Amino acid sequence: MRGIFLVKPYKTLQEQLQILHKRQLKLTDYQNNKLYLLTNNYYSIINGYSKYFWISTNKYILGTEFDDISMLYFIDRELKFTFLKAILEAEKHLRSLVAYTLCEELSKSEHPTDYLKKSFYSYSPEKINESKEIDYLIRQIRKLLYKNKNKKANNPIKNHIEKHDGVPFWVMVEYLTFGELKIIIKYLPSIQNKIAKRLCSFISSKMTLSAMFTQAELLSFIENIFETRNVCAHDSRLLDYKCRKNVLYYPPLHDKYSILKIAPKNSVYNTFLILQCFLSDTQYSIFHNTVLKRLKYLDKSLASKSYLISTNKILGTLGFPDNWHKTEKPIKQ
Repeated sequence: MRGIFLVKPYKTLQEQLQILHKRQLKLTDYQNNKLYLLTNNYYSIINGYSKYFWISTNKYILGTEFDDISMLYFIDRELKFTFLKAILEAEKHLRSLVAYTLCEELSKSEHPTDYLKKSFYSYSPEKINESKEIDYLIRQIRKLLYKNKNKKANNPIKNHIEKHDGVPFWVMVEYLTFGELKIIIKYLPSIQNKIAKRLCSFISSKMTLSAMFTQAELLSFIENIFETRNVCAHDSRLLDYKCRKNVLYYPPLHDKYSILKIAPKNSVYNTFLILQCFLSDTQYSIFHNTVLKRLKYLDKSLASKSYLISTNKILGTLGFPDNWHKTEKPIKQ
């Protein structure tokens, strides 16, 4: 006989606040707290950020206020916006590099639209997942071609189909998602090393190139940037987030920050570090300084209270070193 599962009953805003009060959470302003829960989902805020102020499950550290939880949620969102902006800049550079490098390869062919053929990509047919990824990519590109070709308003794709009998990749690339761009890079080894070498201009200005940046590091770094991007874009919680895999150890970068080869490298902090390989000096300094500013604000907020929770506890959930907000200095722009 199947078990009976009971869906949790609906709770009014008043009932939600009563539950929090019983758990020793101090309501700073009942009406404002009530309005906050009306416009911000209880599950996202309370279930997502309360645990950092717990002394035990569902029991808050004495003196914890409703505003402390909303503050931590605010910091997490601000960090996500900051990361997303930097990742979009990195994506823009990567998109341009892929377009130039791939078009360079296609210029040697008589068919500049070979990127639409499955045979153009290097994959193992016996590996079903690889074959499916290529099928997905080509299907998505063809959907984009069909959709834009049939739009009433003129657009680059429609213009190239009607006037030039085909869409060059340097036009198509602007319509692709980061995920689709990642698939293209993954299955075209012929362009991977060239892209990695061309990124060295970004890398060499920030660290000594004691080892070349190779296609292996390129693919590894892109994967974790992509995963972090999705967390930020979908407004999931950044605190405690870990990518599925460690990024590859890259001596010029990781030695600079005293990160050992055997150390875990799948945290938000590691994504923070590898992004400098895809950003200009100015872009990375803005990104770095904004993150530092957000964490200093967090420290100031927490320091004003006599809680057991420390800034280092939150830094730890992101993989940042203890006292990073104190020891790290702003980068001159």
